[in-house]
Amino acid sequence: MSEANHFHRTTAAWATLAAFSLLTGCDADLDSLVEQSLATTSLQASSQSTTPAVLNLRVKGLGLGKELALAYGSTSIPIQLNGAHSIALPATGPANLQVATQPAGQTCKVAESTSAAVPADGTPVFVRCVHNETPTVVQPDTLPNAPLSASFGLREYAYPGIPYESRPGVVGGIFPYEYRIKQLTLNGAAQSTANVSVDFRTGAVRFTPASAGTYVLTLEIRDSGSIQKTLEQSFTITASTAKFIFVSPGGTDAPGKGTLADPYQSVAYAVANSAPDQVILLRKGTYLTNGFTLYDTKSQQLLAYPDEVATLDLNQQILNVYSVTAPAARIEGVDITRVKLYGIKSESTTSGLVIRNVRFVDGVGSNSTKHDNPGFIHGTGHDLNTPRHKLLIQDNDFGPFNKVNFGSYAVILFDAGDSLVENNQIRLGTNALQDGIGGGIHEKDNSQGNTHRENYIDFPAVKTTPLGIQVSAQAGSRNIHVHHNLLINSGIYLGLACFASYGCTMRDHDVHHNTVVNQSVYMNWGPFNPGSYGTRISYNVLSARTKPTYSGLSCQPEPPDFNNQIAVSANFVESVHAQAFKDSECSARNKTWPVWRDVHGMDTFASGSELNATTSYQVSGSGPLTGLPAGHPRRGVRGHQW
Repeated sequence: MSEANHFHRTTAAWATLAAFSLLTGCDADLDSLVEQSLATTSLQASSQSTTPAVLNLRVKGLGLGKELALAYGSTSIPIQLNGAHSIALPATGPANLQVATQPAGQTCKVAESTSAAVPADGTPVFVRCVHNETPTVVQPDTLPNAPLSASFGLREYAYPGIPYESRPGVVGGIFPYEYRIKQLTLNGAAQSTANVSVDFRTGAVRFTPASAGTYVLTLEIRDSGSIQKTLEQSFTITASTAKFIFVSPGGTDAPGKGTLADPYQSVAYAVANSAPDQVILLRKGTYLTNGFTLYDTKSQQLLAYPDEVATLDLNQQILNVYSVTAPAARIEGVDITRVKLYGIKSESTTSGLVIRNVRFVDGVGSNSTKHDNPGFIHGTGHDLNTPRHKLLIQDNDFGPFNKVNFGSYAVILFDAGDSLVENNQIRLGTNALQDGIGGGIHEKDNSQGNTHRENYIDFPAVKTTPLGIQVSAQAGSRNIHVHHNLLINSGIYLGLACFASYGCTMRDHDVHHNTVVNQSVYMNWGPFNPGSYGTRISYNVLSARTKPTYSGLSCQPEPPDFNNQIAVSANFVESVHAQAFKDSECSARNKTWPVWRDVHGMDTFASGSELNATTSYQVSGSGPLTGLPAGHPRRGVRGHQW
């Protein structure tokens, strides 16, 4: 079929499907109908636009460092990041949105539930991308290399006839992972998996349950180690209309409401009239919630309806979560605006808190003069004996946060354990007139068993900061894993608040396969305190350029066991600075490259490290495309790319 003929048939199909969606009030069968009938998807308005318009897009699933090319008539739309995009459309010309060029290794589609015309009210058009199955890659066996495990499962509940989408949180082994569908059953009977999609690299699952019942989806998960680990994990998904409460700005807060056809109006009323095993599903629109709290005695799962934008206006108050019984609390798919001090505050979430596909639009710190640790996500501190918060912070987009008092972060955690922070975008603003933000992700106190991977943290040059990913280790930390992140004008900082006089130690911190551009890796007191061990820094691309590649200590006497407390090897280093390691205050602790390599055994040639001090810099690209260029012999082995 020619592209032109296919496009005309696509238009007719969209018109039919859109009419079905409007008549039924849901997109129950759009997934299967579209994917069976169309090889590609497109969005068409009228053949001739009469007035300029704005096309609002929401892109999901685009891999870090991938580029998607959309086309609206003759207008080219390059997309490099997930999240919200607005494109001014021409006043005349053909009006059709198509995928012009797919990202390498991925397939992107316009959402099946999109109407046939570009929405006149500015409703966003959703575009979803998934990784295709590709040959297995083999990565160096870095530590920790524990067995594969799903520390967070898929969402427990689905609504018959409405698309279901969820993603697990997997740790262990050697990243990246591979996901394949092994089996799907409904009430124990085997089902076809033809209409179930799974992202080969992220494990994101999407399907539309045709009927109520208990679905069990079994995935096979493999890692990229030289000896490949394999995990088969089954996830139970209950499809039931009784598990869902619907809310819409045009609904009614009254008994007997809250259904898909007759929703409630406010989040507060829905929460108050919910049960712990129910999900609150928000239709598109803005909800002035002010602050509110999710407890175990009511629903703790707050989701946006598929391919719709639901905005929670916190009105400068806080969304608190207390979750100590299963299922895990979930906040997914919503926009959050007007944050002040904290957006989502984990008061106690030992059973788990999932914050996924949330767009934090804006926020400010408090007007207090004390250090309140402002952040869009805040895990509050308790004490050393308190069970830790368990969080999955995944696929979120963090917008500007203007600091009023002390340092603000996208995420700041006290007492977090067995948590996973992955695939988030942190770009917190460029307003040089504001004091601005303090950093990206801050593990401040008493962290254990947490992983930070594939996050994109980008600060403007005028606000460059060492605090991209910071493990302060106040009261100690252990088993922290920082890998495959891309940090631009922001660094990695270990041990800033870990004082030997308090008995603080840092143990088994693995920092590998990160790309750090225009900043450094900092190691203050923590890694060198008596009792600290196992700080390993390897397979990174460290492009500090005119800055020292490593910094820290801050006048601390050099520990006698320096060479055994940290291990630095197999890095690709770009630096023209004479010093490899520079003390932030006392020049007596500075170490030149010969001392760093020949006396202390760090970044030696034998260990696989390379120092590019005299030739031109080899890290190229801008924004999320920054990294080693295609064809570079170290691409896929050093840094965040694989």
